Amino acid sequence: MIKRLIFCNTLYQLIVAIQITLSFEGYTYLILTTEMKNVEQIQKKLYKTGVIKEVVIFDTSVKKTSIQIIKECVCGVKPDGMKEDKFDEFIGFNFDLPSHAIFAWAYKKNKNISVNKMEEGLLSYHTPDTLCRALSISCKIRKMLGMENLRPCAKMFYCFAPEIYHGTLRPKQIPKIKTTDSRIREILNIVFLEKEIKPYKEKYIFLPSIYDVEGGDPIGELELAQKIASKVGIDDLIVKVHPRDDESRYIKSNLKIDRNSGIPWEVIQINLDFSDKVVITTLSGSVLNFNPVLENVGKSYYGYKLCDLDNNDLALHYRDVLEGYLNNFSLGLRNIKVLENVEEIDL
Repeated sequence: MIKRLIFCNTLYQLIVAIQITLSFEGYTYLILTTEMKNVEQIQKKLYKTGVIKEVVIFDTSVKKTSIQIIKECVCGVKPDGMKEDKFDEFIGFNFDLPSHAIFAWAYKKNKNISVNKMEEGLLSYHTPDTLCRALSISCKIRKMLGMENLRPCAKMFYCFAPEIYHGTLRPKQIPKIKTTDSRIREILNIVFLEKEIKPYKEKYIFLPSIYDVEGGDPIGELELAQKIASKVGIDDLIVKVHPRDDESRYIKSNLKIDRNSGIPWEVIQINLDFSDKVVITTLSGSVLNFNPVLENVGKSYYGYKLCDLDNNDLALHYRDVLEGYLNNFSLGLRNIKVLENVEEIDL
């Protein structure tokens, strides 16, 4: 049986890793980084599902010198607590410095290890690779020593919608997660839920992305949330804060915060019926990811035209990607509209 090692930085990557595990033969070993909130609890819950062989946590918060980083990426780092040490496949999304260090360790144990990428939502199909000085140096050293590097080894791209992937890798279809699939729902609920999610009293749900704190200058997501609250009523709007954002800034503006903010929106969607709700976001891909497979889809709005993206290169990039998807009728996206002004929101 194939032994696959999957490296996860985010909750959505973990969802993808679980579906890969359920869909393809073999054993899955997971590395979860401390980029995830409550990662220790998630580790314990994953063992409860019985579908993962090993789950270890990799601490990415420790500051290291460039020399230390280069040494780790060249020589490799064994994850603390990992009992298995020989794998047939390595899967990840970010292919960042920590994943290069893990790959270098795994490669020493099996020089024939295959490398594949996985998606992180539809918008990730067009995520550009980035290269820092330390990584560039370590890759050159490995090449000089006759060792393979992580990125050039990648062959396949695990994804839910291979028909819209146009990258350089060979797409491999992951079966779509359907709301009627009780097995995946049960596993995701074990991993992500402390208790049953109660239906939302509020009609309007705002999903900020992350471009007030990443990618360049803030685009004005908080200001958009305030305008929406003025339009629909502050008591009828709830904000599901992005895991890497600071919820206190929304609280200071007297906006209601969703206490389910730590739960992936995709998991919430497969547990509740949102057909009578209105979801508003700036550029979040979470609105797209399960839209084609949900049985009942409520109305969703994208509000990026009401924000200032000019000095945020990341937001501009994903705006272009998003518009390409919204104009692609083959995706089967439903009930999604781009706002020209706040007054267009249905009351």
